[in-house]
Amino acid sequence: MGRVYAVAINTFREAVRDRVLIGVVAFASLVLLFTLALGELSLDQERRVIEDIGLASISFFSVVIAVSLGSSLLYKEIERKTLYVILPRPIHRHEFLLGKYFGIVGTGVVFIAFMGAIQLWVMAFQAGVDMRFGIGAPVCLAGVAGAAWFFVKDRTAILAPLSALSLGLAVWVASRTDVSQQTVLAALALNAGEVFILAAVALLFSSFSTPFLTAVFTFGVWLVGRSADDMIAMQTREVDPQLKTLLAGVAEVAPNLNLFVPGRHTLMTHVEDFGGPWTYVGTSLGYALGYSAMLLVLGALIFRKRDFL
Repeated sequence: MGRVYAVAINTFREAVRDRVLIGVVAFASLVLLFTLALGELSLDQERRVIEDIGLASISFFSVVIAVSLGSSLLYKEIERKTLYVILPRPIHRHEFLLGKYFGIVGTGVVFIAFMGAIQLWVMAFQAGVDMRFGIGAPVCLAGVAGAAWFFVKDRTAILAPLSALSLGLAVWVASRTDVSQQTVLAALALNAGEVFILAAVALLFSSFSTPFLTAVFTFGVWLVGRSADDMIAMQTREVDPQLKTLLAGVAEVAPNLNLFVPGRHTLMTHVEDFGGPWTYVGTSLGYALGYSAMLLVLGALIFRKRDFL
């Protein structure tokens, strides 16, 4: 387990220094802040616009990060020949692949936590939070981050605890308004579940394909997964019965990613019969972990047979 942890930490360090990731984080942050302006353009729907667009943006950009990192990090190890140095050491190939997976997932979760903090802060600001809390909390957080950045040698090590602290502070600030933190937190947890699956899908394809094809295949799986319910429920007579059967079969095999984007209204009302929102979130995360484990086992078997000579 220590070997998996070591690979995961190194993968996380490499991922957070990636310029693509930094660009995605900056752009996603700007989009979340811009929702304040979009909300003002709506007619008495400011809060709903900010919440819906913000959560949809976090979902989309977390998918981009999972696909981007999953399709490139493993290939970089092969291209740079570093894999040839690592594999002769006392580490199994499946441990290396699992470490890569945990590093990518960890990066995605940290991103979701930071973006969730910004989302809650924007919603609290729109709801009229006291500026002593709305401005004071981010300023204090920036001070803590600056001190940690100055004193800690491994600066990437502060990102995970800083993201958790940011989200916790944002929840506290939002709790001083009538903003529904439960909806946002549940949506963030479901976003993490989608990242679990897509990172596993990307590593599965990356174990035998190129980064470009891996990204294309993974986005294809994402599109099919988001359309799975529609393909199963397709009843129109204009579709050939054989095609309908094929689409239904594909939908049954592909991950049902609609589970992770149920919509605000559905999350808060329609899942009450199933034990409430958090029961739904827990069940969906269990599905994500089970499906990811299956994909990782398959990816490890393929990666184990791959010849790097």
